[in-house]
Amino acid sequence: MSEEKLVIAVLGAGNIGRTVGQKWSMAGHEVRFSVNDPAGTNAQVLRTETANQAVIGTIEEVLRGDTDVVLVALPGDVVEMVAQKYATQLDGRIIIDAANRMGEDSMHNLAHFQQYAPQAQLYRAFNTLGWVNFAEPDFHGIQADLFYCGPDGEARPKVEQLISEIGLRPVYLGGNDRMGLLDSIAALWFTLALGQKKGRHIAFKVLGM
Repeated sequence: MSEEKLVIAVLGAGNIGRTVGQKWSMAGHEVRFSVNDPAGTNAQVLRTETANQAVIGTIEEVLRGDTDVVLVALPGDVVEMVAQKYATQLDGRIIIDAANRMGEDSMHNLAHFQQYAPQAQLYRAFNTLGWVNFAEPDFHGIQADLFYCGPDGEARPKVEQLISEIGLRPVYLGGNDRMGLLDSIAALWFTLALGQKKGRHIAFKVLGM
């Protein structure tokens, strides 16, 4: 796979957005982080961790200009509002939905992006593991897998590249009709990591001959 340098807008600078975005920045991509409050905790942590090198702004600011990929790492209950408010800026772009709508019938946001940004190429990834696995994806020499789904088109190699640059092995489940299946893997992770108290540094591996 040829490596392509991308302009990436990371919506959300919490644990997941901050961890993933910083790894992409280290891989050579131009990464812009959105925050609600430039003086808030997440922004301050990001500045400290990147020695004030991070590009930080509002959602509107980080979506300006040529943006190749948008990672949605926001709380699940605000994604619909963001999709509606920034529909024009999101439409036509590669969107990776990492947000989980906890406690709802559907954990993903496919319907909202289809409604407000119908020309976007939507992928679902980075929602089935905790952020500590993005920070450290190696388990005693074994690389963790990351399941994802989305259209099998020209954008898919870019998504796989971004997953690989986190240190994870991408495992493709199919198109967006597999989002429910992907979310069941997320539910399994939550059951093991939190429900059974096995800890957040737990991941999955597909084995084969």
